[in-house]
Amino acid sequence: MPAPHILNTLRRQMQEIAPPARHGRMRLDGGAMDAALGGGLPLGALHLIEGAGIEAETGAAQAQFLLPLLARLPGALFWLAPIADLYPPGLRAAGFDPARLIQIRTDAQDTLGIFETILRSRAAVAVVAEVEAIPHLAGRRLHMACLAGATTGFALRRFAHGRKPTADLTAAVTRWCLAPAQSHIQSHALGAPRQHAALRHSRAGPPADWIIQQEPHDAPYPFRVLAGLADSAPASRRLAG
Repeated sequence: MPAPHILNTLRRQMQEIAPPARHGRMRLDGGAMDAALGGGLPLGALHLIEGAGIEAETGAAQAQFLLPLLARLPGALFWLAPIADLYPPGLRAAGFDPARLIQIRTDAQDTLGIFETILRSRAAVAVVAEVEAIPHLAGRRLHMACLAGATTGFALRRFAHGRKPTADLTAAVTRWCLAPAQSHIQSHALGAPRQHAALRHSRAGPPADWIIQQEPHDAPYPFRVLAGLADSAPASRRLAG
């Protein structure tokens, strides 16, 4: 393995040549996560959000990761899903006002087309679509729709009937894999939600892996990386689904 100073130099050089985010960035933690993303999560772009293990079927870990981000984006939000099992009143726990959310139940074969149409329409600040597979050409069209409509797209990979995930390629700017992590118990009560967050692909730098904790709604950033718990094992082993 290359020496740490060589890896740090390569990361810095990759960040310097990374294409700028056309529609700005959202800071995630003010530290390691933002550095790995070249300054924050690119807005007006396509992002792929996956779950490890059973989360690939339930979509719960993916939703838990997305809701704090959506809560900090001003404007209308769309959530497309063939199975409409999102419970709007429960979204308040993530600081999200369910009145801002427009849910659309789609047929599975129509979801990608509706996703692209809304992204191009400029009718929303962000769109979440629960999908299974994203063919490469469809992924490119979705990313171009994000750029054209100045809308952030989140493709939430979910296999609700237990079908095996495919290794299809997409044009997503980032690709994440999420899994639950043990929360800290305080006074016999659960603490803030924690997750394994594996950044499997980013145009701004190499893959990275953290244990993150959701921050309060009024905190400067939606997440905090927990010191001493990140990078203890490769993401491919720890988050194997």
